[in-house]
Amino acid sequence: MKKNTDIINSIKTLDREQIKQILLFKDEKQEELFAAARKIRNEGKFKDNVELRSVIELSNICAQNCKYCSIGKNGKKTYILSKETVLSRIKMLADLGRRTFLLQSGENRNQKFIDDISFCCSKAIEIYPDIKIILCMGNLSKEQYKQLKESGASRYILKFETSNEQHHKFTRPTDTIQNRLECIQNLIDIGFKVGSGNIVGLPEQTLDNLIDDLILINKLNLSMVSATKFIPNEFSEFKDYPMGDVNITLNFLSVLRILKPDCLIPSTTSLSTGNKDGQLNGLLAGCNTVTIHDGTPKEFEKNFSIYSEKRFSPAEEYCREIIKKANLIPQKYLL
Repeated sequence: MKKNTDIINSIKTLDREQIKQILLFKDEKQEELFAAARKIRNEGKFKDNVELRSVIELSNICAQNCKYCSIGKNGKKTYILSKETVLSRIKMLADLGRRTFLLQSGENRNQKFIDDISFCCSKAIEIYPDIKIILCMGNLSKEQYKQLKESGASRYILKFETSNEQHHKFTRPTDTIQNRLECIQNLIDIGFKVGSGNIVGLPEQTLDNLIDDLILINKLNLSMVSATKFIPNEFSEFKDYPMGDVNITLNFLSVLRILKPDCLIPSTTSLSTGNKDGQLNGLLAGCNTVTIHDGTPKEFEKNFSIYSEKRFSPAEEYCREIIKKANLIPQKYLL
């Protein structure tokens, strides 16, 4: 496994035993893997460009009861940003030059909520015709997805988190992998550019589970793929489990890049929780998207705690700094 071509061939042929070894790479072998992933990224569709996104967390009301998450639980105050607030936050960010907006919420199938977000999308695009809107709002009906697509949103992120049926039931007891995949397919059929992926380091996860995740991601017609590192949320059922391994997560991201040369892959804030240079290393491992966390009003930030109240929330200056260190070029959008 000394040559980059050997690494790439093992990954592209989905050689389970070799990928198990690759996911455990450290030091020189890991650098070799990262170099292979960077080369593929830089020669691919998006070259050495990185998309800068801005996130606005719309609401922490959620129909699911995932064991790694605590939004809307444990006595936390629930909230929904008003239409006026959402539009004012988009205006504030757009006036700073931002053009890609990730509107994220817990899973809320209430039709008024969907109507309000649809209104915000269409109004924002009317005011700023050159912006891109990504939604991350969980499992909705096909009709609601169509409504959101018709409002002008062009992308949707719906992570399956873990592809193994039993492990999915263990970590996400109020959903099924079959239902999740049906929603992903509905989004693709409607015409969204879809993103999906997993969490690396979940309790009771095995290397075989991770390889199954890779096989599923490789089968799906995705425009964006991702892997986040498991963070034990202080108020979740998984609070006493250890944090996911950052090296395995980074290696997984490199494998994703080699499998999906022309997808957007985010270097997420989870990588920097407990690891100072985690997000920079994500870019060095082949990622090409970074999210700036200054869109949610300050008074609601702590109530949107998917992973941890102690989450790392990077500002624009930090994001631009790590992009520069990685010898990459920031862009307002890539899709």
